[in-house]
Amino acid sequence: MFSIIAIKEWHMVSRNYTMAITVLSALVLSGIAAAGSRLLYRQEEQQREAANRQFRQQWEQLRADDPHSAAHFGTYIFKPLTPLSRFDNGLDPFTGNAMRIEAHVQHNMATPPLQPADLYLRFGALTPATVLQLFFPLFLFFLCFNSYTQEKNSGTLRLQLVQGATLRSIIHGKALLYLSVMAVMLSLSMLLYFPMMASGSAWPHILLLVVSYDCYAGIFVLLGLWLSTVARHAGQSLLLLCGIWLCWHILLPRLAAATGEALYPLPSQPAVQEKIDRAIKSGIDGNDPRDARTARLEQATLQQYKVSSIDQLPINFDAVRLQADEDYAQRVYEKYAAMTDSLIRLQNSVQHYLALADPYLAIRSISMALCGTDYEHQYHFNQAATQYRNMFIRRLNNAMAYGGQQGHQLYGQIPVFQYQPPATAQVLRKQWLPALSLLLWLMITISLLNRSARHAPIQ
Repeated sequence: MFSIIAIKEWHMVSRNYTMAITVLSALVLSGIAAAGSRLLYRQEEQQREAANRQFRQQWEQLRADDPHSAAHFGTYIFKPLTPLSRFDNGLDPFTGNAMRIEAHVQHNMATPPLQPADLYLRFGALTPATVLQLFFPLFLFFLCFNSYTQEKNSGTLRLQLVQGATLRSIIHGKALLYLSVMAVMLSLSMLLYFPMMASGSAWPHILLLVVSYDCYAGIFVLLGLWLSTVARHAGQSLLLLCGIWLCWHILLPRLAAATGEALYPLPSQPAVQEKIDRAIKSGIDGNDPRDARTARLEQATLQQYKVSSIDQLPINFDAVRLQADEDYAQRVYEKYAAMTDSLIRLQNSVQHYLALADPYLAIRSISMALCGTDYEHQYHFNQAATQYRNMFIRRLNNAMAYGGQQGHQLYGQIPVFQYQPPATAQVLRKQWLPALSLLLWLMITISLLNRSARHAPIQ
């Protein structure tokens, strides 16, 4: 009986071209987003490869008086693109992709200017994920909003019941058809991007993305069918569905961001930098000035080499002091970076918990995590980049302090920056609450539709 109802529903929506218009609109928009994202991915990949080669060549051919002077010249490292980073670019437009490595200064990621700003503030760039998260629910609502009310108001529902169909079979048959159409639309939209961009290591993430987006889209299909059964007419159903879309996709995300910022405000970058500079000069606790630290280092070094003056040392004490200053500055940076990180995580926790009430926040979190463009991936990259920066400066200062290879031989021996993203299991461990939200909303909509299958009005 379900299949008969589904076939009958297919003929009805095919007759008025609703299905064709909806599917074609969704695929055209997905195709534009996929083509633009793939083109942008290739351009950025070529630019980063060229920049990496250029800066590495400049570094290896650098002419400097000593290794510490070379450390002042420094170099640049770039965050590598993942195959899925342009399916959902997440925070990448805001967090930047390049970092300068330089002695005495720890730079943040360099961010490009956002143009046009209004587009980013409202919806972000048009990516396949943007289409699936924001516009697919509207397409699905448009497809389902009149499914039951049309038959109820036209009288065909009563004819089906007279001919032996049950209310349960009618509603479930409609759900079967629209869920099948949703799965086909979603699969075709994702196939426009994934086959050209996916590598072997990306397939587990792709499969998880497909499952997550299927759950997300299924929520809107079932919700649209349920409201169609409880609304008095098609206009009321459509109005309620548009209100739900506005609440989930516009109001709640803005409310979550504003609430997180109000509860856990971040200090300004100049204020943090002023505290860092003061701590480096006067000590982390304010009672350990730089001159006192230098005097202790000098005394410890003289005792280590059993000499009475710096001139008698078999090493370059200035380079040792420079590295000691770097190590201390790193402790200061780590302290204030941890404070900033804790505030950002508290802000994100507001959205994380609000995802239980909003499947859009849930799928956005899961999608960014699987595509490697969320805050956790950015934090992981920053940690790796900082470790590389510290190793880079330490090797140069130690070469100046203790001798060894110098010049081009030394510079060429410093390894190229290699970044390994976190494992899939580590990524998923942080996404249990958004995943629970999707499953919870899917169960809620299934329950509501099953209830309507028993109590929906027939006239």
